[in-house]
Amino acid sequence: MQENNVISLVDGLQPISLDEMDGVRLQNRVDTKYVIPVTKLPKVFGYLQGRYSVLEIAGKRVFNYFTTYFDTEDYQFYKDHHNRLSGRIKARSRSYVESNLHFFEIKVKNNYRTKKFREQLDTQLLELSPKQRKKINSFYRKIRPFYHKDVMGLLAPTLYNRYTRITLVNSNKTERCTIDLDMSFQDPENPEKKISQEEFAIIELKQSRSSTVEGVAWWLRQMGVHPMGISKYVLGLIRIHPEIKHNSFKPLILNLDRLAQQ
Repeated sequence: MQENNVISLVDGLQPISLDEMDGVRLQNRVDTKYVIPVTKLPKVFGYLQGRYSVLEIAGKRVFNYFTTYFDTEDYQFYKDHHNRLSGRIKARSRSYVESNLHFFEIKVKNNYRTKKFREQLDTQLLELSPKQRKKINSFYRKIRPFYHKDVMGLLAPTLYNRYTRITLVNSNKTERCTIDLDMSFQDPENPEKKISQEEFAIIELKQSRSSTVEGVAWWLRQMGVHPMGISKYVLGLIRIHPEIKHNSFKPLILNLDRLAQQ
């Protein structure tokens, strides 16, 4: 989606500062993802007018993100997700381009609970340090105590992901919403291998229990849009390496291809 089109969508919203946004603490929250064709975004933003504020930093409302995902040479973390294991891990670095902030993150999901480790860095991270490898290995050993390999020495960058994000909060401060656009994926081993996924947007809602019957979720239901589990790492890896086993994700890929055609 062209940047000037995105900017025009958010121009009519009231701004909210980062400090005000950080003050929105959602306890007992519900996280839900949706995927919609970008052609439907004007209808979504039409509903947002007067109901939601948009994060604004230094006059900007649309922000660029760059993520590097790390996995073993045989994509063990991806395979855990594909095999629907209850405990799975994501290891990544994330850069907020405009603010020049960089983080190393480990995300572990187990029995519907998510645990995160986050460390701020001075520069963009493209290669893991021994300390970071050890940290990932320690997390993985807790959820896979019988895994026969030491993942520490096998970890490498497996996917680059770029996208733009818009962040919103409703007027009652009971819901935060992110809209991710203009996604692209790149093979770290072969930089010429790059795939854009600009036909649809990912909307993620973080709601308090009291807001689940109103707001964006309600409006998306009126539009016939239903929740969809999606992982940028899974999507990107399949797009870059279509030969990788992805039987469990075929319904997701078929849905995304159908949305892209809209």
